[in-house]
Amino acid sequence: MFDVYLGGYADIIWRGEFKGKISRDISIFDPFETTYLTFDENEKANQIAKELEYIENSEVIVFYMCPEWNSLYSMTQLGDAVGQGKQVVVCLEGDVESEEKIRRYCEYKGIPIVENIDDLVENVEECIGQMEMLKSMETL
Repeated sequence: MFDVYLGGYADIIWRGEFKGKISRDISIFDPFETTYLTFDENEKANQIAKELEYIENSEVIVFYMCPEWNSLYSMTQLGDAVGQGKQVVVCLEGDVESEEKIRRYCEYKGIPIVENIDDLVENVEECIGQMEMLKSMETL
């Protein structure tokens, strides 16, 4: 359904920067909702279900983490995406809480780690390109 799912820190700044730099032919699902805190319980449940569905239906799952980030939910999504065998890319920008443990987890699971938006965009574009190449080879 989408090429890329944006997860991690709930902020429009990094998301806008990523979207502005990524190739225009790459489709992105960004679950960030500015009004999430005003949702009732049913709306929150629907939002979370939608996010999980889009993770399942996206090619590359991005997790952006920075000093302001502190979300057990993001870590749960990260583990779920890895458990599904998804291609995951993690961006650790700045001093991130539990950074050492996140790095060790990613290294153990073979998840690429980058440290800024430019490298994140480059890595995601490479992943999508490789996936498209593999798909085209499978049809031969």
